[in-house]
Amino acid sequence: MASITISWRRFILSLGILTAADLILLGLRILVTDSSRYRFIPGNLALAWLSLLTAWLLVRYVKHQAWLSWQGIGLTILWLLFLPNTWYVLTDFIHVVPTGEISQLFDIVLIWLLVFTGFVLGIASLFIVHRQLLARLRLASSWAFIEGAIIISSFAIYLGRDLRWNSWDIIANPAGLLVNVSNQVADPFGSPRALNVTVLFFILINLTYGAFWLSAHQTSRG
Repeated sequence: MASITISWRRFILSLGILTAADLILLGLRILVTDSSRYRFIPGNLALAWLSLLTAWLLVRYVKHQAWLSWQGIGLTILWLLFLPNTWYVLTDFIHVVPTGEISQLFDIVLIWLLVFTGFVLGIASLFIVHRQLLARLRLASSWAFIEGAIIISSFAIYLGRDLRWNSWDIIANPAGLLVNVSNQVADPFGSPRALNVTVLFFILINLTYGAFWLSAHQTSRG
C-alpha cells in the first residue's frame, strides 16, 4: 500500500469547515429560540484552536532553535496550558437537556460538532509535537513526554469542569490556582471525583491518540 501524506492545508480547511458549521448551527439556534444557552461554544472552539496554533509555533521554533531555550520552554508551557481545552469540550454534553426550545437532537448535533472538532485539534496538536520529540529522543522518552501531557490535560479537565478554573487563570489568578492544584496533588486520593475524572480522560485520550498513532504509522509503512 502506498504511503499516505497528510495535506495540512486541506486538514486545516476541513477543520475550518467543521468550526464554521458549528457556529452556523449555533447562530440558527439563537435566531430560532432567542436563547443564548450555548454561548460558550465560540470561546471553547477558539481555545481548542489555540492549542493547535501554539503547537505549530512550538514546532516551528524547535526546528531551528534549542528546545531547552527559554523561548522553547515558554512555548511548551503555553502549549500545555491550551491543550486540555481540546478535550474539555466533551464535558459540554452535560448542557444537553430537554429544554423545549428546540429539538434535543439538534442540540446533540451542535455539541457533537464541537466535541469532534476539539478532539481532532487535540490529536493533531499532540501528533505534531510528538513527531518533533521522536526526532530528538528515544521512542520511550518521547512517549513518556506525551503521556505526561495527557495526564496533565486530564487533571486540568477536572479543574475546569468541577473547580471552574480555565487557562486564563494562570495569569488572572495564579495564586488561587496554585493552591487548588497543590491541595489536589498533595492528596490525590482525597477527592474521588478528581481521581475519577483524571483517570477516565487519561484512558479516553490515550485510546483515541493511540488508535490514530497506530493508523498513521500503519499507512506510512504500507
